[in-house]
Amino acid sequence: MPRKPRRTKVFNFSKCLTPGLVPMPETPPPSPPREELIEEVGENDPVVTDSTVSNEIFTKGALVEVSSDEEGFHGSWFAATVVKSVGKDKFLIEYKCLRTEDDSAFLREEVDNMHIRPHPPENVVDRFKQLDEVDALYNDGWWVGVISKVLRGSKYIVYFKETCEELEYQHSELRLHQDWIDGKWVIPSRELKL
Repeated sequence: MPRKPRRTKVFNFSKCLTPGLVPMPETPPPSPPREELIEEVGENDPVVTDSTVSNEIFTKGALVEVSSDEEGFHGSWFAATVVKSVGKDKFLIEYKCLRTEDDSAFLREEVDNMHIRPHPPENVVDRFKQLDEVDALYNDGWWVGVISKVLRGSKYIVYFKETCEELEYQHSELRLHQDWIDGKWVIPSRELKL
């Protein structure tokens, strides 16, 4: 199981979802062919490293996801909202699910543009396949894993490389993994992982 974050928090799935979205039903709607979901990054595509571009994407109130280099958090992303820009490539964010130690408010912290990304677009998938790279909702965050086994009843076994563990998840607790690369959302190719 991924290591439990050390921060005190109150778990509420509904606050971790994009506003306006509802959890996926047991029998999700069909998705477009997987080939249509994959976008390749070319060498002439824009790179989001300029602080002006970062500040345009991460404006006050923007829904984002934040990662951490702290031990036990590698490979996870937590929903947050941008409170304000606090300097070149730095932002004050407020987490949607993580709470302060005394549980009096949602946790706020400064993050740099290497640890923040826009909230990923929804890519509805009717069924995941073995070896699909996914994000699994666990302990208030999205943790990167790989489908190691497809079970009956819209359930899956997910393998987490960081901890060498496998856990069972419902379809509604998973999303297709996407990376924010050079200012674009990219879905990793399964063939690159083999």
